[in-house]
This record gives sequence, structure tokens and C-alpha cells, in this order.
Amino acid sequence: MSQIREEYRPLADLLSTKPGRELTEGNLVEIIPTGEELYFRLQEDIMAATETVHAEYFIFDADNVGNIIRTAFRLKALDGLEVRYIAEDLTQNAGFMNTMRKSGVEVRHYPFFPLRRRNHQKLLLMDRRIGYSGGYNIAADNLFEWTDVAVRLQGPVVSKLEMLYAEMWRRRGGEESAYEITEAEPFSGGVIVQSVDEDPPAKDHINLQGYLWIINNAKDYIYAKSPYFKPPEELVTALSNAAVRGVDVHLVIPMHKDKPAEFVVPFERVFFEEMVLAGVHIHMMEEGFDHCKMFVSDDYISTVGSVNLDALSLIYNYEHNLFFYDEAIAAQVKSFIAEGFGSSYELTEEQVDAFPAWNRAFKGPLRLMGKVF
Repeated sequence: MSQIREEYRPLADLLSTKPGRELTEGNLVEIIPTGEELYFRLQEDIMAATETVHAEYFIFDADNVGNIIRTAFRLKALDGLEVRYIAEDLTQNAGFMNTMRKSGVEVRHYPFFPLRRRNHQKLLLMDRRIGYSGGYNIAADNLFEWTDVAVRLQGPVVSKLEMLYAEMWRRRGGEESAYEITEAEPFSGGVIVQSVDEDPPAKDHINLQGYLWIINNAKDYIYAKSPYFKPPEELVTALSNAAVRGVDVHLVIPMHKDKPAEFVVPFERVFFEEMVLAGVHIHMMEEGFDHCKMFVSDDYISTVGSVNLDALSLIYNYEHNLFFYDEAIAAQVKSFIAEGFGSSYELTEEQVDAFPAWNRAFKGPLRLMGKVF
């Protein structure tokens, strides 16, 4: 705790609500900015593993990309490694997963029901020493068509990711790993990282609490990027209040979605009026689909993970976020978010006023409905 800025110690304490969420120092952190680079890095690290490969993804498509990664899992299982995969039954093909099982991969399924409480985490862990998290799924469109980021980690934080994975594995009825989770030695000059999972049964909404703390304590700026924006009311209020008190607040959201925009955009628009009037800069990206989930404030605190700025991620789903207490990582995240300004237009009061009349008339019901899907 003494290694982070004094004013951020209450945040670290707020987030440390269960084992696995503690601060870790001395971590090597790489933000991987393209799906193509990630695709090859994942293959290299999987094939270099000597003891364990543990994975879970919200989407693992039965396409060419999925087949390559699945083959890597199967080869390591045939080599005798402990290879485990948690399949999200809402999005993944059972036959595709069964082929892994036949090669010795241990597969556990996250059940189809309940529909609203999904396992949206994206984790890949090798030998308790290398970990990946972020927004990427294993799918050709996500890796080669969308904009997204992943984080490659080495150091003590990987043991926290392993603890989180083991918790979900047990929940799905899996047996304990043959390998003890041990914390790696910190790297000299490494980054302070806090692994913060969203655990719906706990109902502590820990990532929402973290974002609210950052927003309410920001002094200079807040930059955020999310593919969807249907948040709890308190997040909208906090962002608006920050802008009113003089904080430079920028939110980047893609116009294009991975689902029909007419089923998403009307539910997002109903939050924009009060935010624009308060002085929040809302940038609507016009090119492609940006799937990044990033947040940064005051050149120090930043986050990257699977958490969208919507109620599904912040209240209902199992999610994973990485909080970085580091100036260099904050600069990278800020740069990634600011890149979206160039391919977007900023909403004006006139444009908000021109939203369809029915969208404005049904603002209350739309805000309520947007929080449940």
C-alpha cells in the first residue's frame, strides 16, 4: 500500500474486499493493441507451457481462429499438461468443446441459465506465471476486424488471476488443480496492479464502486471508452457532476455495434442529454466496431478489462478488471482512448435535441429497460 500515491490508498482499500483483490507490485505489463499480435502471442505462450493451461472466454468461435487455438489446447493436453477450459454455454458450440475434451482437455460448462448472469470473463493462464486478460474473445471478427486490447501479465498478479479461475472452476464442479498456486517473485521496477473481479452473488458491485470513487475524486480529467453505455444512474450522475465541477470528461462510444444498432442505440441515447448539458464530451466513433473497455484519470489510475459501462457488466455478470496504479500505463491507456477522437464526432446540444421524439418521450422506460439486457 505504501508504494502507491497516498490519495489513492482509499481506492485500493475499497477494492480489496476479498482474497485475490489485493494490490500486487513488481508486475510486467504489456498492453497488446491488435488482435493479430495477440493471436500469435497466445499461440506462442500456450505452446511454451510446461505444466498448466487454464482458460475461459465469453466467446470461443468454431472458426479458423478458434480451431487454431483449440488445436494448441489439444496438443498440450496430449502432451500431459493440465489443460482446463470453462465454456460459456450461451455462446459456444458444444460439439466444438467436446472435441477438446476427447484430447484430454478438461471442460466445464457455465450453464445456459440464468440468461442475465453470464460469465463474461476472458482469462488465459499458463504455468501460473503468464496471464492474459482484457476484452478479446477467441473469434476471427473480434481478433481481426474489431478494435480491442488485451493485457499480458507476469509477476505476482498472475497468482490472483489463478485464484479467480480456480474459484470459477470449483463453482462449475471441477476438482482442485494438481498444482499449488504460488505467487511469483516481483520484478524490479514492475507495475502495481490490482485484479478486481465482479462477483454477482456478493452484490457488492465492486467495479462500479471503484469507478465512482475515481470519478468523484478526479481533479483534472477522466477518459473512458466502452462499446456499450447503458449504466446505472449513479455512474451517469457522477460523470455529469465531475464535468460540472470542471473535470475534463471524455467518453468514447462506437456508433456501430456487434448486434443491430437499432436494438442498442436508443437505449444509449437516453443517457446523453443530461451528460452533454453538464459538459461531458461524448465522442461517437463512426468507423468500425471498437470493443475496448478502458478508463483512465489524472495520469495515474487506469483500468483495462472485460467490464463494459453497462448494468450487465457492472451489476449482473462475472467480469474481470485490472486496475493499474502507474503513470506509464495511464499514458498508454489515455493514448488508446484519445485515438478514438480522430474517427468520431462529438455530440452537441443541437444533435441531442434532434434525437427522435419517441426516444425522448420514453426516456424513463428506455433507461429502465436498458439495464436488463
